[in-house]
Amino acid sequence: MADSTSSWESTSVAAVLARRGREDVAELVGDLAAMLSAIVPGARVKRTLLRRQIASVRLPLGGNVYTLERRPDGGYATLRQQEVRGVVIRTDPLEVDAFLSELGAAIDAEVQRNERMRTALRSWLDTTSL
Repeated sequence: MADSTSSWESTSVAAVLARRGREDVAELVGDLAAMLSAIVPGARVKRTLLRRQIASVRLPLGGNVYTLERRPDGGYATLRQQEVRGVVIRTDPLEVDAFLSELGAAIDAEVQRNERMRTALRSWLDTTSL
């Protein structure tokens, strides 16, 4: 058990997201939406009507809101918005790799402050092949 704990603690979320993003972004989006929507206050997941696929994920972390939206061509549009007191003051489109890296770093920072998120993330990483 100590080995899995040390393995989890030495793994950054950014590294796991970057690797999984190269493998299959659609699967990663589904996994993230399921895990983070339950533990990140203010997280929103929108799904399509017919297939119930994820259309968008909105995650407020720190002073930013990270948004990932499925485009009509099947790709993804990713944004980082700086939000102050509920007002978006800046929006930056990001490449998927940069988005996953920043999102991972934001999650890593939040995990340090939030025990519930740390437990859920540990469970997710344990089911993810590292």
